[in-house]
Amino acid sequence: MKSINLFKKELAILWEDNQETIISYSLLRQLCPCAFCSGETDALGKKYGGQTIPESEDVFVVRFKQIGYYGLQFFFSDGHKDGIYTFDFLKKQKTQ
Repeated sequence: MKSINLFKKELAILWEDNQETIISYSLLRQLCPCAFCSGETDALGKKYGGQTIPESEDVFVVRFKQIGYYGLQFFFSDGHKDGIYTFDFLKKQKTQ
């Protein structure tokens, strides 16, 4: 990752290969990979938990923190902060 910029309703990530990912905060929140939001899978592949996060134009990223060399943790205006978004996951998101 070369840089990350927070805008009013979306974030933009510029990658080392000069590709760019632009994703709305609302979609980023809906895609949260934490166990509470996305559920957990057991050793047999059965998924437990997870919930549907409603789309909200009011949610935004307050701040973010890099986690090691593999991902980012976002702190959302709704108080949620548990998901760690890997760089691979973020790069695969389609630019809006």
